[in-house]
Amino acid sequence: MTKQEIREKILSMRRGLTSKYIDDESAKIYELLTESGIFEGAGTVLSYSDFDNEVKTAMLTGWLMFRGMRLYLPCVRKKEMFAAGIKSAGLELSKFGIAQPKFGEASFLEPEKIDVVIVPGIAFDRNGHRIGFGCGYYDDFLKRARQAKKIALAYDFQIVDFIPAETHDVRVDVIVTPDGIIR
Repeated sequence: MTKQEIREKILSMRRGLTSKYIDDESAKIYELLTESGIFEGAGTVLSYSDFDNEVKTAMLTGWLMFRGMRLYLPCVRKKEMFAAGIKSAGLELSKFGIAQPKFGEASFLEPEKIDVVIVPGIAFDRNGHRIGFGCGYYDDFLKRARQAKKIALAYDFQIVDFIPAETHDVRVDVIVTPDGIIR
């Protein structure tokens, strides 16, 4: 299957999820993630605002902040993604309808200074390849955040056998699903 075929198939499945399924599976992922020790030694984390039936991140956001980590959200401006401090600005909807800090008010952190990036995606394979919406924002950002641990959150059905990788694609280091952690 091509990337576009995988994207369409998995997005269709994801868009058909019930709120109970999303809540239950997100809670399992949150529990595995917070008990895994993955965040040990991390001080700065870029997470995401869940959108379009993605794995929910609100509980994780609260947990990270309670532990004193500095939390950032993606903020897209023109063709670039920035890490904006979650406490530095009010939120607005991006051109994609995703909550992000207001660009003109936000404080930013260079990608090189981020310890962990929570990476959303549509599909993943066990080698850490991912398919997003195809805009390249995360791949470009992750190239600049080379030293950051890249953690994907995914429902089990989002794990596919093979994703055709391209030279510009950046792999994730860890994928956390309701059934376990793929390293």
